[in-house]
Amino acid sequence: MVRWTITGLQQGVVHAIQGIKLVARNPNIRRHKFLRIILYLSLISFVLLIVSRVVITLPIYLLQLVLSIVRSNDSLATEKFLGQVESKLQDVITALPFLALLFMRYAYPKPLDELFMESLRYIDSLHPDRPPYASALAKRKYREEYWANMKGYFKRMGKNVKLGLAIYLLSLLPIVGPYVFPAAGAYTTFRSLGQTQGAVVGVCFLFMPRWATISLIRALIGMRALMRELLEPYFVRMSMSHKEKRRWFSGRKDVLFGFSAIAYILTRIPIFGLVGFGIAQAASAYMLTIVTEPPTPPNEPSSPQAITKTPVNITPGQSHNDSLKSRSRSSLSQ
Repeated sequence: MVRWTITGLQQGVVHAIQGIKLVARNPNIRRHKFLRIILYLSLISFVLLIVSRVVITLPIYLLQLVLSIVRSNDSLATEKFLGQVESKLQDVITALPFLALLFMRYAYPKPLDELFMESLRYIDSLHPDRPPYASALAKRKYREEYWANMKGYFKRMGKNVKLGLAIYLLSLLPIVGPYVFPAAGAYTTFRSLGQTQGAVVGVCFLFMPRWATISLIRALIGMRALMRELLEPYFVRMSMSHKEKRRWFSGRKDVLFGFSAIAYILTRIPIFGLVGFGIAQAASAYMLTIVTEPPTPPNEPSSPQAITKTPVNITPGQSHNDSLKSRSRSSLSQ
C-alpha cells in the first residue's frame, strides 16, 4: 500500500489544476454536446433557484415578518424553526439538477463517458511518445448494465442518507451528542486518508463550531463519492469488483484526495456547479494518466488494481512533460 503523504495531497491539487488547464485548452471539449446538456441543467438550476425564492422564501419571509411583530417566546421559536426549514428546502431544490446529472450517469452514461474519453484522446495527442490510454481503454468492452448501475447508485445514495440521519439523531443525545460529529469526521477521514489523519481530524472537530463540523463532514463524504463517480468510465471498462476498487483507491488515496478537493469546490459553485462537474469529469482523465499505467489489451492477463504510478514532485521551473518522464513506477502489494 502506498504511504499517505502531505506531498501526495499537494500533488493531487497541482494535478487537478493542470487537468483543468488541459480541459480549457482542448478545442474538441468546447464543441462537445455534453456541454450543451450541462448548460441546460445550469439554466434549470437558475430557474429553480428563482422559483424557490418566490414560492418558498417569500411566504416564509412574510410569516417571519408577522411573528416579529407579535414578539412572543413561541413566535421567536417558530421564527427560528422557519429559518431552518427555509435553509434546508433551498439546499434540496438547488441540489436537484446535480442529482439529475448523477442519475443521468447511469440512465444514459454515454455523454459523460464520451467527455472522459475525448479528454484522454487529447492528452494522448500531447504525449505521442508514450503508450496511449484512450485507444487501450476503447478496446475494452463498455458494459451498459443500466439497471445494475442505477441500483448501485441508489444503494450508495440511500446509505449516505441513512448515515447522515443516524449521525444527526445521535448528535441530539445527551452526554454523547457533542462527540458524535467529531467521531464521524474522524471515521470519514480514516477511510479517505488513514488512521493518524482520522485521529487528528477528530480532535480538531472537538474544538470547532457545530455548523463548521457538519459542513466539513459533508464535504469529506462528498469528495469521496465524487471521485468515484468521476472515474466510473475507467472502472466500468476495467470490470473491477467493489473490493478491487477499494484497493485501487487505497493505493492512491492522498493524490486522489487532493484532486477531489478541487473537484468538489468546482461542483459547489452556485448555478455553475454543473459546469464544474463537466470540467472535473474531463480533468479526471488527466488524473488517471498520473496515477495508473495504460491498461493492457483485454486478451492479456493483468490485475487492473495492481498497476500504479508514483507521482513525483514538480519543482519550480520543471515542465510537466519533464515530470512525466521522471515519474517513478511501482506496483501495489496485493
